[in-house]
Amino acid sequence: MSRDVMRVKEKKDRYKVCYMSGDDSGFDMMEGALLVLEAMNLPIDWVRADLGWCMWEKSIAKFGEGDPRCNTVPPETIDAIKNTDATLMAAITSKAGVKGFKSAILQMRQLFDLYINLRPAKTLPGIGTPLKGDPKIDIVMFRENTEDLYSAVEFYPLPPEQFDLHPGMERFKKCSEVAVSWRVFSKEGCERIIRAAFEYARSSGRKTVHCGNKANVIRQTDGMMKRIFLEIAKEYEQYGIKGIEENADATAMWLIKNPQDYSIVVASNVFGDILSDEASQLTGGLGFAPSGNIGADAALFEPSSGSVPKYAHKYRVNPSAMLLTSKMMLEYLGLDSEGAKIEKAIGEVLVENKPGTLTYDILRDFRGDPDWERDAASTIDMAAAIAGKIDPNFKGERLEKAKAKVRAMCDWTKTVGFE
Repeated sequence: MSRDVMRVKEKKDRYKVCYMSGDDSGFDMMEGALLVLEAMNLPIDWVRADLGWCMWEKSIAKFGEGDPRCNTVPPETIDAIKNTDATLMAAITSKAGVKGFKSAILQMRQLFDLYINLRPAKTLPGIGTPLKGDPKIDIVMFRENTEDLYSAVEFYPLPPEQFDLHPGMERFKKCSEVAVSWRVFSKEGCERIIRAAFEYARSSGRKTVHCGNKANVIRQTDGMMKRIFLEIAKEYEQYGIKGIEENADATAMWLIKNPQDYSIVVASNVFGDILSDEASQLTGGLGFAPSGNIGADAALFEPSSGSVPKYAHKYRVNPSAMLLTSKMMLEYLGLDSEGAKIEKAIGEVLVENKPGTLTYDILRDFRGDPDWERDAASTIDMAAAIAGKIDPNFKGERLEKAKAKVRAMCDWTKTVGFE
């Protein structure tokens, strides 16, 4: 029997966790998350690594622009991920049109075969949903993470021989420019992401798994996924789990109309990307959206929120997505009760609505505070309020020492890599 990839490979009394502060406001998010985790006295030893735009700039400074060794991911980071039990990563910055630039997260997904992109979307106390009736939403998205259009098989300009591969290309021969991205699906890729979704349903007691696809139009790739989904669904009927297959555009519509009817959704990479973002917007937006990239031999947890360069090192971003991502990491390590404390504490701070504890986006978007700029708490202040809910004694000198410790851990002037 294959192991449960949703859990760490080896259960230990103490774990090594790689943390990566990312870029721009990612450093602030990680600092806030580490402050809360510091209050919890966890059995974790932290190992720093770095990746993203900060490493791209560092590699250019070391090797020179255009050198093939320039990268967003240094060798030291790859080694750190290999030699730790899990990785916690803050948001990174990507910039379009930069010659030779390769996305750090896409490299990690391919290098470590992190085929599951796990995106929970759950209504939180004090936030709710913009939908009429305020339905309770608790959806877990299983997005395939390594194939589809994100398999990075692309052509521009299109080689002449590509026009002869399929009769459908004939009408494009007279076009002045043609670019092609291959939508690559494999039986193995479809099977493992679908089975992961059903296994999660079985272990968590959930009773439905939806598959969003476009097999009615994209007959070969999505047709393969639909066929494999229906085959696997039959295996899980004995556990009282129902597999429901539907068009991805219908899934998008019904998520708006009746999100409470969805429990687990599995989809290909691109459709999963869109549907998971939609579900996140129904439960507070990306400021509350965690995610995990999971494979057989590694797991990398990152918030879905961006690095917000304009707020870099200004402590203005909401730490909730980073903290809920930390919760996911703790669950992966088998520290479920500790992870639950984080979610509970976030909810308590949101409901309490105490002055000086909520960041600007919450005050502006969910409290209607006309003075949200003036009244907003910093990233680290909201994190401290959440930590205080977990441990009421986490204050005074102890809090200040912890702040200094995590600030040093996330010092953006002392990145690790390309040494």
